[in-house]
Amino acid sequence: MKRSIFLLILVGLVSLTAVFGWGNNGPLFVTYHEKYNITANTTGEGVINIKNISITGYLVINNTGDTANDTLLDVWIAINVSNNESGLEPINPYNINYSIYNKAPSYTGLPSNLTYIHIPTLPNNTYLEFKININESKVGVPLIINENYDAIKIPARKCVNWTVTLNISRNISALPNTNTIVYVNITKYLSNISKYYGDSCWNFLNITNAIPSQGVVVLWNGPYFTGNTNDSLNWTGIILNSTQNATINITIQGNYTYANRTDILAQYGFAVIFFQYSGTKSGTGVCGVYASGLISISAFKEGPIKNITSGEYNIWYEQGNISNKATKYYFNITNLTIWAANISALDLASYNINPFNIISGSEHSLSSILLSPRESWNTTKYEFIFDDVPVVWANCSFRVVNSNITVLNESDNEYSPEFGSSYIIVEKIYVIGSYLLKVTKHVIPKGNGTYEVYIVVENIGSQKTPDYVYVYDMIPYNFTISDIWVNQSSMLAQHYNNNPSINYTGFTAVSAGIYNVSYYWALHSLYPSANGDGYWNASEIQNNQTVVIHYTLNGTGKFSPSDVFIVGIDPRNSLLPTTSPKITAVSGVIENNYEPLLALLTTIVGLGTIIRLKKYAF
Repeated sequence: MKRSIFLLILVGLVSLTAVFGWGNNGPLFVTYHEKYNITANTTGEGVINIKNISITGYLVINNTGDTANDTLLDVWIAINVSNNESGLEPINPYNINYSIYNKAPSYTGLPSNLTYIHIPTLPNNTYLEFKININESKVGVPLIINENYDAIKIPARKCVNWTVTLNISRNISALPNTNTIVYVNITKYLSNISKYYGDSCWNFLNITNAIPSQGVVVLWNGPYFTGNTNDSLNWTGIILNSTQNATINITIQGNYTYANRTDILAQYGFAVIFFQYSGTKSGTGVCGVYASGLISISAFKEGPIKNITSGEYNIWYEQGNISNKATKYYFNITNLTIWAANISALDLASYNINPFNIISGSEHSLSSILLSPRESWNTTKYEFIFDDVPVVWANCSFRVVNSNITVLNESDNEYSPEFGSSYIIVEKIYVIGSYLLKVTKHVIPKGNGTYEVYIVVENIGSQKTPDYVYVYDMIPYNFTISDIWVNQSSMLAQHYNNNPSINYTGFTAVSAGIYNVSYYWALHSLYPSANGDGYWNASEIQNNQTVVIHYTLNGTGKFSPSDVFIVGIDPRNSLLPTTSPKITAVSGVIENNYEPLLALLTTIVGLGTIIRLKKYAF
């Protein structure tokens, strides 16, 4: 006599704890992304001010399995929610049933004291999403971005160049830890369309050069300047870490058709910032996952077979089978048990058995069996002896292999359908519709405490200056000047004591730190359109676009070449707001002890034996 019993059990255990570093390709994806929406404006000097910031977290539980056999059951997600301004707000396009608890069943093995999302059934090719508003004041902006311009203001109605130096680094206080690596890409657009952070007065905009400290730069003709130029750039492959930041120098050429004499802060485009890093500063994130899936397990028995030794029909055979019906998931069978029991131990109402009635020699356990998608696997056929009719049982626990699971906690920019990222920096520069004076001071060491000094005054604007233009210079203690001349001399509007042979307008004793005298020159109007290179040429001098003031400086005692780097300019008769704000203190000099300087100092630049200082006045 032979008898077979088939028992089908749909039981599956996918046990994921708070261990990260799973696979990258799912098909089970449980991801949390904190996305930053940031808008910033640059001032006319390139300083970047954050205007708006919001941070939203998105938790996505996504089963990307191919068929219905890839359905997951009894899904539990453990998430730590902190520094939030809202609870879990569902985005549920597939109407998936779910509940939220403050405790998970012990069989899940999930960490305690968290928030738990339970999904009884998660069909294939469906997802459930939750949104969380994060308190940005407790998180901050993860990047520090600064811009510096080589020109504070540019003249209108002529094609001019200016260089933007963009520096980008990590804001450690707004990152998960000091070792967080941030990956960045930047797209920069020049624009003369107001809707896209531009100004219609720009009739020419072009990026002529871009030199990065790292990454790759590509210039291209973008969509927001109505002209055929390289008005956009992509800067990709930027990696910020504890040992490196990133810098790029971008040379821009533009012509602004503004005709008024007052200055204007003109928008000329925007930069779109893309970034991504692992982890979150808020502390919100996925801490563990548990799920079960569909698998079939069968138990077979064969017998009774005649026992040659006893002559009785009491030999039975049992065998287990497990089948993976999934098309995408690999399962790791962590335990498979097969056993037989006396039928009298079976409660037919509940199919429960008394474990103490397991037939001796019938219980067998296996583990660590890898089951591929659609694979069916049989156990060995086991033999046992029983004088009655047994009931054969099989059970197993299993989980999806780690390589099929992706668990991520990341932070990045919010997506924008128009620009790709909603992290936008609007860029602006001051444009002057009239004159724009530039002063470059050359100090050339000649030895023995002697220096040749050349002060080059250029009008790089679009209109001539008022009459008069005053140029100031400060002389350190223990130094005297001689061999003073102006080229060309007819541009010197006033002479000291009305003496035509004296090539300066006046001097004033001061007592201000390292300085004890101030010389000044009154110049006639300078005509526009000097090239602004900081040097002089015969044509610009002849056309009264550039004036060169020279003197020889000689002295003794303690002296640093930087001590002579103080120079000012003042369109004295101009009441226009195009002049710079007054400096109240420069290099220890007190305002009340000398004439106000109306040009800002810039950084000393060394070029071989020639040291230059550039200044602008407006």
